[in-house]
Amino acid sequence: MGDEKRRLMVTQLRRSPVFNQAGEELGRLEDLIVKLDGGGYPPVTGIKVSMGGRDVFVSSKNIDRLAPGDVRLNTRALDTGGFQRRPGEVLLAADVLGRHLVDVARARIVQAHDLVLAHVDDGWRLTGVDRSPRAMFRRLVPRRGRPDLRKHAILDWKDVQPFVGHVPTAKLLMPLQRLRRLHPAQIADLVEGATHAEGEEILDAVESDAELTADVFEELDTEHQVEFLKSLSNDEAAKVLERMAPDDAADLLGELPQERRKPVFDLMSATAQHKLRKLLQYHPSTAGGMMSPDYVWVIRGATVEEALEAVRIDDKAPHQLLNTVFVTEPDGKLIGSVSTAELVRARPDRKVEDLELVDCRVNAGADVTDVTLTMADYNLIAVAVTDMSGNLLGAVSADDVIESLVPEEWRARVEASTGV
Repeated sequence: MGDEKRRLMVTQLRRSPVFNQAGEELGRLEDLIVKLDGGGYPPVTGIKVSMGGRDVFVSSKNIDRLAPGDVRLNTRALDTGGFQRRPGEVLLAADVLGRHLVDVARARIVQAHDLVLAHVDDGWRLTGVDRSPRAMFRRLVPRRGRPDLRKHAILDWKDVQPFVGHVPTAKLLMPLQRLRRLHPAQIADLVEGATHAEGEEILDAVESDAELTADVFEELDTEHQVEFLKSLSNDEAAKVLERMAPDDAADLLGELPQERRKPVFDLMSATAQHKLRKLLQYHPSTAGGMMSPDYVWVIRGATVEEALEAVRIDDKAPHQLLNTVFVTEPDGKLIGSVSTAELVRARPDRKVEDLELVDCRVNAGADVTDVTLTMADYNLIAVAVTDMSGNLLGAVSADDVIESLVPEEWRARVEASTGV
């Protein structure tokens, strides 16, 4: 990030006197300007100088020296026209300093208590963020009394992403390609740890990727799901719900205000409506309410090869349910289940019913305790849910059970909200 000897903190430069070529004081440095749309380390394009009660722009080309308490220009006079933001420009002190940023490398929200500038061959660039409490102290004391933290660990600017939705001229979206590096659960953590406006900025960034948006919504806690779904139109909400796992979508639809449930439901596809109707007849805490209606199954008489092909081509079942194949009679009655691992180890031409099937199931009305104990007793990754006649209705995966058992207070993910 450049030569340590040529490194400066933004707080060290603010309010520094600005001198012209003849050594005459013209004003005070109020802010530094960068353009964030180029990627990498953003170049400092100029400074904002308070001069005679006016804010004046000074191009970086006219800066001869940039140092705490001593900013020197290579010109005698300045254009005293009023300062105006230009498209894509961000003011470091006004727009970034003291605000939240996304530490993409560590999937957490951090606060920019100070910003680091380094001098490279083509000028000054923004290279890092100091999020330490001492950096915050440095912002609150007079410049001459501020401690020098050159040896303090700094977050590399390439690892962070600022929120720019509040910047009137930035017209920049948080880049989707950076967020795609994170797991949906990590993005959800970021949304939950941010302010509402910041959370909306993150969700706006992933909006163009419908599948990722749905995955992130599934990972959000109920409060945030409802909060952000309320900001969507009925059509937008229906599209998000359609792409979510049916059990999660059913739970979230039930959390919407009564007057919005039917309009949103009616805008969903017939297939999605059919799946949700099956789930909405059960209480969310029962096996029927927790189950997914999408699972991998074959009929008695199918071969191992056909069962593995069913796993391979399935594009509906959650990933957690691809580890289990359910076997039924032609009329839908459950015979048992077999793990995908067992299928891989078996001869391709064997009939699935000739394998050692697990005949274990829970009734749709079973509560979460019964489901949990059954899965624990049989060491199951997924368990079949049946009606009173033994017909296969759906399947509950281990992650569904874990999610239902996690205490609400554990959902306050400390790392994301505090940046620890």
